[in-house]
Amino acid sequence: MGDLKKPALILDLDGTLIRNDLTFELFVLCARWNPFLLIYALFKAIGDRPGAKRMLADRFKDQIDPADLPYQDEVLDLAKQYKNDGHDVELVSGSDETLVKAISDHHGFSAYRGTEPGKNLTSHNKAAYLRERHGDDFLYAGNSTADYAVWRAGQGGYGINAPSKSYQLKRDDGSEVEVKQLKERRSELPALIKSLRMHQWAKNALLFVVPAIQVVNLTQFDFIKLFWAFFCFSLLASATYVLNDLFDLQDDRKHRTKRHRPLASGYLSVPMAAWFVLFAISSSLALAFLIETAFGWASVAYFVVTAAYSFRLKRLAVADVFTLSGLFSLRVIAGAYVVGFPPSGWLLTFIGSFFLSLAIGKRFVEIRALAPNTAVAGRGYTSDDAIPMLTAGIAIGTLAVLAMLIYGLSAPITVFQSETVVLVGSAILLAWVLRFWLLAGRGEVSDDPVVYAFKDKTSLVMLSMVTLIFAYDLTGPLWRNLF
Repeated sequence: MGDLKKPALILDLDGTLIRNDLTFELFVLCARWNPFLLIYALFKAIGDRPGAKRMLADRFKDQIDPADLPYQDEVLDLAKQYKNDGHDVELVSGSDETLVKAISDHHGFSAYRGTEPGKNLTSHNKAAYLRERHGDDFLYAGNSTADYAVWRAGQGGYGINAPSKSYQLKRDDGSEVEVKQLKERRSELPALIKSLRMHQWAKNALLFVVPAIQVVNLTQFDFIKLFWAFFCFSLLASATYVLNDLFDLQDDRKHRTKRHRPLASGYLSVPMAAWFVLFAISSSLALAFLIETAFGWASVAYFVVTAAYSFRLKRLAVADVFTLSGLFSLRVIAGAYVVGFPPSGWLLTFIGSFFLSLAIGKRFVEIRALAPNTAVAGRGYTSDDAIPMLTAGIAIGTLAVLAMLIYGLSAPITVFQSETVVLVGSAILLAWVLRFWLLAGRGEVSDDPVVYAFKDKTSLVMLSMVTLIFAYDLTGPLWRNLF
């Protein structure tokens, strides 16, 4: 007598085999490359979800590489174990079948099936398909409430980050459905908090540059407005970081470090990220206009430029680093609007040049890590651009210090009391710039100069010295009035 056929292991795709959801990622790709089509796709999904999935898959499937997706190791190990034990392992998903096929072929599964026009293969539809194909002789690995019907239709299976009710299911006849917990349910909150990049909020300290220069002229109400302005701009900045990560999903997965970001790694879902972006942008802009109308418009300008950067400008060589530099200058201008003191042109020249040098440094580090004759994913740079970027970064960083000297010593309206303070502070700043580029050339700087500035002890000491020296000079009149 021949051996009885062993039950097949059926794997769900979205949220099970991979941590992300490919349908949501198709909508993100549509928003990135064809925003007008997105509106049509959303309306189409309301009445014809399978048709919308196929339409988006036909246009953007080539941008999703099965090799780069964030697979769950526990599920891969389970599939390997069942395959070695002689079970068929099949991939059956609600994602469009063209994507399911590519992933199934990548892993060598026994069979595959996905959503096709006219039939959305989820929940009861998936259960009916598997019943027709296997009877009840299958085990199912799933992750959501939509999988309850599938578990009930077969012999149970495995839950991956599934709701607690998944392990308490019963069939219509009252028999229990045996679903084993393969991976505990996780909260997305830690991943969301990580994606906010709160360490980057340090950049928003630039809001205080002009208020610090004019500190002797500020009122208590100005300080209150500055506090809320910092919170408002930080929330807006975090929203733009998450938005940027959404549009960079596929590129980040090819990057040596960015592939670990919450969205790229699948620990933060696209819907959660999208809802946060909508909430944070709307609330922060509303608060900005309540603080000061001019500050509100500066915040709108910051968001528009950041959105343009995310959609297109970051993929254009040179334009990307100038945009980043402009965003730093916008922070200074926004802070000036809060307290009503316009910034000096020389001050903006210094800020713009200094952060242009750091933006070039960020790109240089990415270029330096490239293999010969390759390019930075999603950016307009190749491995041949390292030397030009290194030269430009050093020159522009030196130019920034020169602008500081002119601002401190020769500007028509100077705010510094002592020329010695300007000379000493500028000398330390120039030493910092040259040291940064020396270490960057050696490959000892991370891909984010801001992180480097706060993690490197020598860098932190040097920048603190510059800040304290300038702060002492600027607040001199205030101390003399108090004492």
